[in-house]
Amino acid sequence: MKVKFNLLIIFAIIFITGCNSSNSNSHNVKAKSGDQTLVVLNHIKFDKKEEFSSILFDEVMPAYYAYEDSSVEKNKLNDMAAESMRILLPSNMNQDSTWTFIMFADPFYEGALYNIGPPLNQKYGEEGAKEVFARWNSCFASGQVIFPGKQK
Repeated sequence: MKVKFNLLIIFAIIFITGCNSSNSNSHNVKAKSGDQTLVVLNHIKFDKKEEFSSILFDEVMPAYYAYEDSSVEKNKLNDMAAESMRILLPSNMNQDSTWTFIMFADPFYEGALYNIGPPLNQKYGEEGAKEVFARWNSCFASGQVIFPGKQK
């Protein structure tokens, strides 16, 4: 089922945690039969590809990886989610002159942190997080498209 979400709401969901190239386990985790998965399509404006990539890898991801929850159990779950994530970078422009960054949670861990609000607030403070959100949102050509699924 294809579901469109408001950019401001879905922006807070992060499906890019496996983008850290130093994370050697990220390619070893795969959903088993019956596991939940999640695919997110991010349609980025023609002239915002490099800006989006920079925000993603230089600001959002460092905040995500630096985040410390007050619960040790929650941190372990977040680490599992980080190891299960992948991102596909666009190599070609779409026909409508947008770029599509694809994020894939394989598997999707219920209860893990997929919201980048807390990490951005923790790293940059409330005002800094709002500024990152504004620049991130300005890169989108349209709202994110989410495909929840189940591994066969």
